[in-house]
Order: sequence, then structure tokens, then C-alpha cells
Amino acid sequence: MVRLAKFTETHFIDSAIDVAAHCGINAVSMSAIAVKAGAPIGSVYHRFDSRGTILAQAWLRVKADFRQEVASLWQRGDSWNGVAGLLDWCRRKPVYARFLLLGDEAWIADAGLTPAMLAALETEQADLDACFEQCALAWHDKAAADTVAPMLRFILIDGPVAIVKPYLTNHQPIPACVDAILRASHDAVRDWANRTDRHAPLHST
Repeated sequence: MVRLAKFTETHFIDSAIDVAAHCGINAVSMSAIAVKAGAPIGSVYHRFDSRGTILAQAWLRVKADFRQEVASLWQRGDSWNGVAGLLDWCRRKPVYARFLLLGDEAWIADAGLTPAMLAALETEQADLDACFEQCALAWHDKAAADTVAPMLRFILIDGPVAIVKPYLTNHQPIPACVDAILRASHDAVRDWANRTDRHAPLHST
């Protein structure tokens, strides 16, 4: 009878995500991952050669999940559906959302990753960028070309992230009013992008 491993790579990646999401990237260590997983530290080293490798695998998992569940909606050109999908994802997967908010700039350059792992990370980012580009292409006939990319970046990413971040970092539920606020912001920016006088200076009354 084959004996199944008690602790798998998935256990340790999940533990790394959880530690990072609750305590920050700097709190992630091989020992912290082992404690969170309830496993001997030797089991962690048996499957991963370094903290950086585990974090990279965690980053790939979370980013791919975001791309498949949220960014894939962007490709259809329905920008509000993409915003609603992001809110839904954050509510269903707050640990993943908090982990993604940490970004990769703080650790990836010093993680000592293999060329294959670095290539995998670059490929995942390219796939995510392609989803955004598909949405931009769909909008080229709906708004002036010079406004499409910044408009979409704001309504799909910058605006939603800014409003959900305080709730996620404080481990609070995202209230229903956020949907209405983002919908109003989305529609206002979209309408502005369609205006012929969008570059006119604003005048105070």
C-alpha cells in the first residue's frame, strides 16, 4: 500500500501565503511556514530549497488565480464586470487579496530564484498584461485612444485597490457601499473619457 505524504507542497505554499497575508513578507521564514503547517522544518526543506522559492510559488498561484477569476473578465471589454469581479474575488478570498497587495518588488530581486522560476513569473505577468491589453483594444472604439489605458488602469485597478485596501489590511469585511461608490466612479470616468472637451481646464465656481 502506497503511503501518502502527510505534508505536500500545497500545504507549505498555503502556509506561506497565510503568514505573509497576516504578518507581512518579512515574517515568512522556513520555520514560520513549518509552524503554520504544523510540520517538521525538515519537511519544508525536503520540498523547497529556500524561502524565496516558496514565495515565488505562492505568488504564481495567487496571481494566476486573480488572472483566471478577475482579469479574464477584462478581455470581454465590459469594464464594470471586471470591477465587480475584483470585489467578489476580494470578498471570497481575502487572504489571497492581502497577499497580492504586498507586491513582489520587496523580495523578488533578492530571492535568488532560478532562471526557470524567473521566467515563470515573467510569463504570468505577461498573461495578466495581455488581459488588460484585450480590454484596451475593446475600448478603442468607445473612447479616445489617448485616454483608454489610463482610464482602464484607474477603473479596473487603481480605484478598486485604493478603496478595498484599508478593509483588507485591517481584516474587515468590504461593505456593500463600496460597490455603489466604485460604480459611480467607473461611470463618471468612462463618461469623461468619451467627452470631446476632456482636456479642457476645470473651472471653479
